[in-house]
Amino acid sequence: MNGWAQWEPWAVGGVIAVLVAGFIARALFSDRARGRPRCHRCGYDFEGVEGLTCPECGWTARTPRDLLKTRRHWFKAIVGVTLLILAAGLIRLHAAGGNPLLVVPDRIMIALLPIDPTAGGTEIGPIADELRRRLMAEELDEAEVESLFARIASGDDGAPPGSEAWRARYGGLVDAWRSRFVRPGDPEAKVLLSIPPRLEVEVPASWPTTRAVPVELDFEDWWPIGTEAMVELRWQGQDPVTVPPMVRIGFRNRASVGRPHGFELPPADTWPEPAILEATVRPRFVDSERLRLAEDGIDVPEDDDTITELVPPPPFNSMPATIAITEVARPLDLELPSIAAWVGDQDADAAVRRIFAPGLRRWDGTRRPFAIRFDVQQAAEKLFKDVLFGLVVELVEVDADGGESVHRRSRIWLPGGPGPNGYWRSRWGISEEDGDALHRAFDPTPGSRWFMRIRGDEELARLALASVVNQGGDPAAFTRWWSGTVNRPLRTTEETRRPFIRRWFHPDGVRRPDAP
Repeated sequence: MNGWAQWEPWAVGGVIAVLVAGFIARALFSDRARGRPRCHRCGYDFEGVEGLTCPECGWTARTPRDLLKTRRHWFKAIVGVTLLILAAGLIRLHAAGGNPLLVVPDRIMIALLPIDPTAGGTEIGPIADELRRRLMAEELDEAEVESLFARIASGDDGAPPGSEAWRARYGGLVDAWRSRFVRPGDPEAKVLLSIPPRLEVEVPASWPTTRAVPVELDFEDWWPIGTEAMVELRWQGQDPVTVPPMVRIGFRNRASVGRPHGFELPPADTWPEPAILEATVRPRFVDSERLRLAEDGIDVPEDDDTITELVPPPPFNSMPATIAITEVARPLDLELPSIAAWVGDQDADAAVRRIFAPGLRRWDGTRRPFAIRFDVQQAAEKLFKDVLFGLVVELVEVDADGGESVHRRSRIWLPGGPGPNGYWRSRWGISEEDGDALHRAFDPTPGSRWFMRIRGDEELARLALASVVNQGGDPAAFTRWWSGTVNRPLRTTEETRRPFIRRWFHPDGVRRPDAP
């Protein structure tokens, strides 16, 4: 609001306050005796009346002086004060945009948070929404922030930390708060790191029970931005000391793309009952090193990943582990449709080449400076409406003697043809690369050249079939998988925009394509 709209409620309120204050003053001070004795209760004129008892109502004065006192109309005054308070509240409410919670004190709002109603149990409630506004506007003092996050960390009986109900009631507050600058020594940072992530595991609704089951793993976390973690997945009840994890993967929440991680579970006929996955999560606050350097006067750009080259990150066991669990829905036992190898044709090969036309990008000065770009919309042509793509993409250097060396290998899978949103979602695994060698692609050694090789892979195509099921498609519509191989010149691009930050990584370091 601005101009008159900003001042209107206060101007109107001022007029109302003057009128009501006059009414209260009149009720308390205007009914004076003016030298004429009268009944203090009903106002009967005592002229000519003997004694101190009112013949009208029976009120008795203690002394003749009482007959000359000003009459106080307390009921009218109380009504006036009540009206004044209500008017002040309504005017304050109108000036604040009509939200009654704006006038509720901070500590009462924090105390009321456990009973905050959420729409359908999923959307943020009005109390949490107002607290979020106050948090972002920095209207809460330090003690109130500490009290609020103690409440968030403990949740309540109906919303334990990390649950869907907790996410609805408290998650929006955390998302608002953690977007601010957080120092690793802050007690609130430790509070956030203690909150278990929400584990999401998606499996196909139908899949043969005797085959390994493709799975997409995702996390929703409420940690400070700049946190990464090591995640180990086991069946609930397995001893983490004696039973190796089915999956061990690194996760960071300050990523450029929020994609899930694809892996495979054992065949469904070997799953326990119930099939509950337990994730042991060990986070570490990587940006703490950046903050420490800043305190020493060393300025590191916000998006510069070289921080881990200057100071090694803390070990994953530097923070206590948290546990997240989820029950996995057992797929129906249905045989996969038969898919035949299809080597493709000229049009298909040209489309596959166009998918990877953007080539290789490099961000100088970052920890992992390379990423390939690909345009999956090129696979959405009707030509591919029944084709599954499982693609192994290799960046190859050819030396002067004609010898070939693979310095990067990526795996990508997706269904072909038009998808639910015009094209199907793609998925990809963690790339293997030799970072030192890839720099030569931007300044080739004399006599060497680089190209990109794309070849079809049946096992990856099977993962694309699971992706069809997960995205609500009909797997029976896909009868072929592309089994061809194409080469294209490697295009390289120097990037100056924000570096690409990977969400998933191998905790033990980058794997080389020539590793056993």
